[in-house]
Amino acid sequence: LPTRYEPETIGEYFAKRPLAVATRLAQIASVGGGFFASVALDAARGELQANEVERARQLRDVITRLGPFFIKLGQALSIRPDILSPRAMVELQQLCDKVPSFDSKLAFSFIEAELGKPPSALFSEITPEPIAAASLGQVYKATLASDGATVAVKVQRPFVLETVSLDLHLMRLAGGLIRKVPQVAERLDLIALLDEFAPRFYEELDYNIECENGVRIAREMASLPQVMIPKCYPELTS
Repeated sequence: LPTRYEPETIGEYFAKRPLAVATRLAQIASVGGGFFASVALDAARGELQANEVERARQLRDVITRLGPFFIKLGQALSIRPDILSPRAMVELQQLCDKVPSFDSKLAFSFIEAELGKPPSALFSEITPEPIAAASLGQVYKATLASDGATVAVKVQRPFVLETVSLDLHLMRLAGGLIRKVPQVAERLDLIALLDEFAPRFYEELDYNIECENGVRIAREMASLPQVMIPKCYPELTS
């Protein structure tokens, strides 16, 4: 899989893996089917507004179970007061930092594999469990063994590139179907939206880019003492 957004390459990759595509489609249907059935029933009964907060809570659970790509969509939806009420937005805003974490033993093994040393050699202290978890990774509070600085250690979720790429591929296929329905295509070009959104998403998966951006903005903001930019450590980033 490419580490940059290349829809044709991604499409070719999953065209050779129909079982993975079918499995993911079945998972999306099984996880989200109950929610959409509930919304349809609310619409039939005229209870969409009355049940909005409860449905937002259910949607948050569905999104969390479906993984990083859908969590990103939920985060975008959580700041849209033109679509949701303030109470419903609050439910989805929990997707920003209250997503279930993955096993810390796995996270620490990733640190050792990527940086060549176990966490105990890199940090004099590190929290045994993450202090926050979001769509792409989770964060530990630690103290650097080298200079005693307090740092945030962000570890990416396992298989996030594969999961995100597959979901984007499926959404692009859906966009192709939508383009064949003139009444919908006139109002929504899903493929164009994805092609605008996805490149930034892939950049977020590259922590080296994030570190470079942090170093750059700290340098460019150095003349403004009222602006605090956390220090990044390129030698401890991968």
